[in-house]
Amino acid sequence: MKTKQLLILLGILVGLVVIVGLVENPFAKSEYAKKLEAASLLFPDFNRESVTKIEITASGETTTLAKENNQWLVASMENYPADAEGVKDVLDNVTELKTTGLVSSNPEKQGQFEVDSSGAEAKLFDAGGNVLAHLFLGKTTPGYLSSYVRAADSNNVYVGKGNLKATFDKGTRTWKDRTIFSFNKGDVTHLTIKSEEEEIELEMDAEGKWQMTKPEAIAAVEPELDALLDSLSDLDTDDFADANDLSEYGLDAPKSSVLAKLNDGSTRLLHIGNEESGKHYVKREDKAPVFMLFQYKINQLLKKSEDLKDDTPVAEDETVESEESESGAGE
Repeated sequence: MKTKQLLILLGILVGLVVIVGLVENPFAKSEYAKKLEAASLLFPDFNRESVTKIEITASGETTTLAKENNQWLVASMENYPADAEGVKDVLDNVTELKTTGLVSSNPEKQGQFEVDSSGAEAKLFDAGGNVLAHLFLGKTTPGYLSSYVRAADSNNVYVGKGNLKATFDKGTRTWKDRTIFSFNKGDVTHLTIKSEEEEIELEMDAEGKWQMTKPEAIAAVEPELDALLDSLSDLDTDDFADANDLSEYGLDAPKSSVLAKLNDGSTRLLHIGNEESGKHYVKREDKAPVFMLFQYKINQLLKKSEDLKDDTPVAEDETVESEESESGAGE
């Protein structure tokens, strides 16, 4: 009897699984995925390799990015190196945008979706000045995971993945490359940290261990030093300063600095100047621009010798063992 009941229950369970599978069909593609596959590209003839200039207009200002010798520059900002990853994101988006999720074809509703002059406008050109793509990036959808987008020669408004306007419009962060330093921290063999209070020298020994040589000779705390090198080797600016006289920033004769020597003989020297509104003016020795870093980043770099020296006492058993070893050797 129990066996029969078990078989009945098993049969019911199998039936329920089949029904759920038919209704839910978890392995089937979602309707959105089907629409995405069926949709055509918003700019089917767009060739990203042909793009040599990008104009982005937002909030009444136009930023021009130009490609010269395979490097992207912010032409509207004295040809300062551009955010290469940001340019790649723009080209990726224009390449991949599809005619998915048509929300309107009414030109009177373009302002509602901010796919007009109230949003961001982008034009991408080739070397001959031909427009390869011209589009408007609007506000995000209610779920904030997508945005409204429109090709300039069409009234159709579609939904594109991600916050597209933010990808094209950098706002006050600008399109400038924010990199101060970018190098392999494992290549560093020597560090000099100067502050108003002290000067610290550290170097890597033959066994690959960091040793402090100044203000005293002692082993360095590896985790603290590793965190410092993490910050220095991958350092981005928090803001850009105006091109004023260095004396205004305390960088004509800086009282603080961090110097890293690499195993190829090259150096990376960061001068640290005055503080203003929670940010310090800083400058690379070999570059003209003046950057600004928040105080916490300065704290990550200007470590004190007390933080970096490994003054961990030798364990008692190790001391005893060492003394016994020396005693035995004497006998």
